[in-house]
Amino acid sequence: MSKAAIFTALYIASVTAFLSPLPAKPQASTNNVTFTGTVSCSRCQGIQPLHKGYTRWTWALRSVSEGDDIVLVVGDNIYKLQGDKDQVLKYMESKAKVTGNLEGRTLAVQTIARPDNKK
Repeated sequence: MSKAAIFTALYIASVTAFLSPLPAKPQASTNNVTFTGTVSCSRCQGIQPLHKGYTRWTWALRSVSEGDDIVLVVGDNIYKLQGDKDQVLKYMESKAKVTGNLEGRTLAVQTIARPDNKK
């Protein structure tokens, strides 16, 4: 291979490397957010008929005890809740204000409380 071909190849490689886009800046995998919505189980969220012998609360607790996820329903969005299960279950089928780290559709609960009724 001639010196001219080597220099041409090196030139093309360096120009290509210089003009190629930089790798995307990694975004933080978690975002600190606060949502207010209804705590439910993944099977119970939405409008369903009541099952005979159950209230929405008792059916949700039964479903979670069988392995269903606990979710927060905020309008049309549904977020899977992770954290202290005993603390989160206190708000089952109730409105709650949840603060935590959001990654995709999973919300790692830091705090959960009744929403403020102030307007």
